[in-house]
Amino acid sequence: MKRFIFAVLLLLPVSLFAQEDYSWGSYWTVTSVETKPGHFDDYIADLKANWQKSLEMQKAEGHVLSYRMFSNVNAREGEPDLWLFVEHKSAGSAYDLPFDYWEKHAEKLWGSMDKGQKANVKRGDLRTIKSSIMLREMSFK
Repeated sequence: MKRFIFAVLLLLPVSLFAQEDYSWGSYWTVTSVETKPGHFDDYIADLKANWQKSLEMQKAEGHVLSYRMFSNVNAREGEPDLWLFVEHKSAGSAYDLPFDYWEKHAEKLWGSMDKGQKANVKRGDLRTIKSSIMLREMSFK
């Protein structure tokens, strides 16, 4: 009988016995931005007028938990000079909100989706988006 129990224990997945030394946290979208020469302050002003307002609306609705900006102090050639971090309640709140949510959101911000799209095109004169990724925060227990 002891041999049988020992054999069964050997067959059980190790994960049943393993204890994770970390826990999962919130989701973050991280966008790297290269501002066009001479337009860093213009882009920051645009972020304050639009990005911050949009994120504050999303915070009030419970989709966004926090957001941050980081300047790349010593950006080398080809590196972004600005990083935008947004902490989301869930992966779904970052990407899976329905179109009608974003349509209503655009109406509150700019008056219409069309005006919002035109503002986004104009924003291209100030910056180039280098990348956008999603991360999930981890913490040691």
